[in-house]
Amino acid sequence: MTKIKNQNNDERISQLLTMAWSTSSPARELAIANQILELDPDNIEALIIKADQIEENQSLRLEILQHALKALDKPGNCDPEEKILLFISINHRIAYVFMALGELDKAFEHCETVIKFCEENSEDEYIKSEYDDTMMKALFYRVLIERRDWQRILSEAMRDTKNTLGRAYAKLIAAWFLSGENSKKICAPLLWDALSIAPDVPFYILGYFEEPDEDSEPEAFEDFNFALMYYDTVAVTDELFNWFSRGVILFGLLSGRFEGKELDYLVDVLDNLGGFDEYEKMKNIIVETEDSLVLEALAAHRCLTE
Repeated sequence: MTKIKNQNNDERISQLLTMAWSTSSPARELAIANQILELDPDNIEALIIKADQIEENQSLRLEILQHALKALDKPGNCDPEEKILLFISINHRIAYVFMALGELDKAFEHCETVIKFCEENSEDEYIKSEYDDTMMKALFYRVLIERRDWQRILSEAMRDTKNTLGRAYAKLIAAWFLSGENSKKICAPLLWDALSIAPDVPFYILGYFEEPDEDSEPEAFEDFNFALMYYDTVAVTDELFNWFSRGVILFGLLSGRFEGKELDYLVDVLDNLGGFDEYEKMKNIIVETEDSLVLEALAAHRCLTE
């Protein structure tokens, strides 16, 4: 009888998980996760779903994710391949929660756990995919920025084989604080590099672009989510924020991202930031508005270095 009951539970849980992953309603997803947990309190997928739907309560979210991490070691709870990916995913989420709670050392510990694990198992394609995930590396660098560990950022960036958004922005910010009087000259190429990876990100960071709607491309949501994580990193000092804003607005104007009253307004903002003459000069030089060509021209003419 117990065997039949367990089998029925497994079938019902499988059905509920399918329903949870297919719904677009967060409330419905949470309700389904709770149903599953009534049947199996250690169901890892349901624990993750529940944790993802209660982001406003970080302490409770941490408790649920730590439960999920322990549940990974429960015999027969998931197959070996799933266990590897879940281990990475749960630790990533825990690191994010610890950062949100201001416990940076614990956040960094979980980031390092994931990165070390991925590096040691990099021959596995599934693990390599997770290791190269932009948001995971972004969180790692975000914690380093929060800790103001500029030297560690640069050393990690040097050994990092993939130029992710997190690496690019962290390297830019770290270089700013370590370069002294030469910060603008050294950091201008780093800004153009960051823009070349995802040109729309800084416009989300500065609030010039609105949150993507449901019809937007997946890349837009990736850019927006990264911007949410990094939105305050360029505002560590007023000087960095103003310089960064000047570069982003200059690029936005020259790449045709603004028009009408918005364009006129941002030209005035750029003027207040000391970039009007540079804009006038580059406006007469640049013919094509394609992002890559604009960035090449800005770099070639050493814009933003003074």
